[in-house]
Amino acid sequence: MDPASVSGWHRPPPMSAKTFQDLCGLIHRHSRIHLVPSKLSLLTSRLSRRLRELELASWEDYLAWLQHPSGQEIGTLIDLVSTNHTHFFREAEHFDALSSHLLDELLLHSPTARQGLRCWSAASSSGEEAFTLAMVLSEYAAQKTGGLRWQILGTDISSRAIEKARQAVYPMERLGLPEPSFLPKYFQKGSGPFEGFCKVKHELQSKVQFEQMNLFDPVYRIPMPQHVVFCRNVLIYFDPPSQAQLIERLHNVLEPGGFLMVGHSDSLLRIPHAFKSLGNGIYQRKT
Repeated sequence: MDPASVSGWHRPPPMSAKTFQDLCGLIHRHSRIHLVPSKLSLLTSRLSRRLRELELASWEDYLAWLQHPSGQEIGTLIDLVSTNHTHFFREAEHFDALSSHLLDELLLHSPTARQGLRCWSAASSSGEEAFTLAMVLSEYAAQKTGGLRWQILGTDISSRAIEKARQAVYPMERLGLPEPSFLPKYFQKGSGPFEGFCKVKHELQSKVQFEQMNLFDPVYRIPMPQHVVFCRNVLIYFDPPSQAQLIERLHNVLEPGGFLMVGHSDSLLRIPHAFKSLGNGIYQRKT
């Protein structure tokens, strides 16, 4: 027996090409995520459980459900479509570059950075990137005479991912920390039902704020200017015009001399921009 039919719900017929196009149009309009026809099976896989939860008989019924005036289901749709793959110290050369010389350069030339360094993890997913940056800044500040004031904002279009980031609880087996001392220094081990998990300590967690935000919102609700922006492995999900628009907006939120980090899967080669390339996905707004 099909497990999906146990509750009386039956798996709907395959999604038609028109319904796929209509769903892709909705997704693009609300997130700029660009899905090509080859992603039909991916979309079907990610949304099938939702149809079962709603006990809808067809993909057309779900499309109609999305038209409800409240617009609440749109957020769920974007949550389900968003890719939230991440881990601590992912693409570590970006953090190494910050520690070794980029932060020194920034603080040397930027009075506002010396007053308080502002960093933005613009597609923070479940928080690993933002907390990695927090550990890096904490270590760097401890070596600076007089310390360093800093704050990190993490944003993501997925409210589900942001909720996980705010909880700041992660499986220990997936930490992959470069220094063994980081575990007791920045994490609290769980016990009982939380055995095998750890939580980011309050001292570090208090320096990182998480907010749900669409990178294509008309206005960015963030402190200005930013000194370091991470927007990694995101551009690949957008079409070329959206990529160009996003890169221009990120350029504008950075202070002259500030740094943008993009992922190894991203490329600015075909995107018009005013950044200076430093290699390895590191870009600097020209002074």
